[in-house]
Amino acid sequence: MRHKKKSTERNIEARSDGYSFRVRMKMGNTFINETFLSLEEAQAYRDLLRAGKSTDKHQETVLRAKAERKKAGALTVDSLLDRYLAEVTIHKKGGKEESYSIRRLQRNRQFSNLPVYLVDGEAIDRLKADFKSESPPLSDTTVRKYLMLVSHLFKVAVVRRWCKDLQNPIKTVELPKPSRSRSRRFETDEFEYLSVELKKARHPEVFLLFEFLVETACRRGEALRLLASDVDLSARTALLRDTKNGEDRVIGLSTRAVAIVEVLLARNQSKKIAQLRRAQASQQLFSLTAGVVRCGFEQAKKRAKKAYHADCLATGKEVQPHFLEDLRLHDCRREGTSRMFERGTLDIMEVSAQTGHKTLSMLRAYTSLKASALARKLG
Repeated sequence: MRHKKKSTERNIEARSDGYSFRVRMKMGNTFINETFLSLEEAQAYRDLLRAGKSTDKHQETVLRAKAERKKAGALTVDSLLDRYLAEVTIHKKGGKEESYSIRRLQRNRQFSNLPVYLVDGEAIDRLKADFKSESPPLSDTTVRKYLMLVSHLFKVAVVRRWCKDLQNPIKTVELPKPSRSRSRRFETDEFEYLSVELKKARHPEVFLLFEFLVETACRRGEALRLLASDVDLSARTALLRDTKNGEDRVIGLSTRAVAIVEVLLARNQSKKIAQLRRAQASQQLFSLTAGVVRCGFEQAKKRAKKAYHADCLATGKEVQPHFLEDLRLHDCRREGTSRMFERGTLDIMEVSAQTGHKTLSMLRAYTSLKASALARKLG
């Protein structure tokens, strides 16, 4: 049975264990809650606070800082990650993906149970070692991504004053070097074989989206959010809303891209659904989800590789070992950007306006020119 706490004198109460005393009082806006082993110590502490309040104008500031430090001392990385997830991650475009990374950090109990003020360079080194000891071990790029997330966590905690005098431990460790940027483009026959199989996809719009991405160099999400009202066929433009950098962007449409849009609009008009209650202009141009696109692309890749190997066997042609390997749908953006430069009709500013890249370095990362195209220009 829990004993009721007995009040000894003003601001001091005897603890239920019978052997300790607690000083509880308010100094300005700061609540004091300290425990002592004897009544004399508790009285001396209380009297010292009272005397300090009347003689030292900075006493409350000192006590508040001490109380906040004590409170923050019990704050763990796990609880800090929960707050970051609820207040920061939720507002990010890639919040869903980042939430997976946060949960993975929280599953490392040796790290997540640490008080935030005890996270130092050694703790980060142990976290890096844990990532490398997994089976299979995480790549340097992935480990770097997790460490940068931890770095931003501590930076936000300082800037938003979740914790006072908190140091960023990532600044004291050596980060893994970032991997080389991808330069993957379609090699010989890859585009043709993949196009043939994408046309056989269960959803016919998967191939149209694939072609649209290559023609416009836009992102998958940007294309899937396109509305019929965002397209101006007379001006041959499309308005991409809520892009990755948070801004809207108007892109030009090639002749092939216009033809794809016309097919999609005609298909939407022929659908036997209640169009009268909902204006056609508010409909999405592509009636696809990210999951359908991902599944259709991967299945088409498998069929294309199988068809390629069968054709090579039938014709005696040497099989290219890396045919369609490590090819992603996002590589269509690099393919489209590179093709714009290879046409020779657009300059850097025009291509960056189309792709939405803010810096030359990012545009360079999405440009991989083929030597054969350069040789033709050299004459």
